[in-house]
Amino acid sequence: MATPLDEMLAAVHRTGGSVTVEIDRLYPTTAPDLWSACTEPDRLARWFARVTGDLRPGGEFTIHFDDDDTPACTLTDCTPPESFVWRWPVGGHDTTVTVEVAADPGGARLRLCHEGLPEGPAAGYAAGWDTYVRRLEADLSHDDAADGDALPDWDATWGALHPLYRAALASA
Repeated sequence: MATPLDEMLAAVHRTGGSVTVEIDRLYPTTAPDLWSACTEPDRLARWFARVTGDLRPGGEFTIHFDDDDTPACTLTDCTPPESFVWRWPVGGHDTTVTVEVAADPGGARLRLCHEGLPEGPAAGYAAGWDTYVRRLEADLSHDDAADGDALPDWDATWGALHPLYRAALASA
């Protein structure tokens, strides 16, 4: 069941001069399937973005977002099928994204943490991650989601969530 757009899925925390975004989400699938959805380029392209490059520890890869943003990232650690970590440059800051996948009695659990975000764009990144995990849920729930038709609309979802995250960070 889809989460309403007035409910934020991510927690945002200020730590010093930066922001951390954390998501802990249960999906109706197996841990191997969730790992595959989070690590295989063809599946990532369905719900996240096209990813190209060397997806091994120490390898560099590029995320190709639809708005022509193409961050060059570095995979720093990978322990299949449990976790991976990468560095993502954001506004001159070296941020870190950690993804953990685990079996859960209700399916498979995804824990995502994006640390070191500059305060200015942090609400946008929080809304972005929230939008992506909603799209992941829809992708995992539909066998025909490969063309993206069954996924929540990026612009509408992000647009509804961004003000919520701006307000959450303003009151934090």
